[in-house]
Amino acid sequence: MNNKTDSNSQAGFSYIDLLISMVIFLVGILGMTGALAANRMRAQIIEKQLAAKQLGLSSLETILAAKELKPTEEISGWDTIGNVGSNPINNVNRGIFETDFRPIRQGNGADGIVGTADDACSNTAQACGTNDTPVIAGFARKIEIADVSSTEYSTIRQRNVTVTIRYQVNGRNMEEVIKTILTDYR
Repeated sequence: MNNKTDSNSQAGFSYIDLLISMVIFLVGILGMTGALAANRMRAQIIEKQLAAKQLGLSSLETILAAKELKPTEEISGWDTIGNVGSNPINNVNRGIFETDFRPIRQGNGADGIVGTADDACSNTAQACGTNDTPVIAGFARKIEIADVSSTEYSTIRQRNVTVTIRYQVNGRNMEEVIKTILTDYR
């Protein structure tokens, strides 16, 4: 019998075994960190997208309210549902909605309708007409209204309404577009 112990058969990990296991562990941690960062970015995109959709739907609601409720003397329903410079009646353009992308304010101005002159000026630093509410940072709105011609009626009875909300997520410009058709069947 040989009572000699073999010095090469000692139990435990060598430095190389430890380094290999640490590299495998770090690769797993880096992969998980990358997945978490991607999920965080996706959550930011979804949050901004949801806010943009809500702003667009809210805009459509106030346009519909302007058509139905006639809130002021200047806003007299169907005839004023158009972009500035449109809807001529007796050679007077009646459209009230500003064109191009404009900052979105928290309030709707004195007339209570978004996208009109009292809340849609391009200056973000100061009050816009009668509207001195803060601008919603990172969002801009564009309202486009176009007549839909018909051979069945002598006057315009339908209008395409497109509300585009532009926003930024991590330096990327994104847009949310909401469309509908308004009708004026009496």
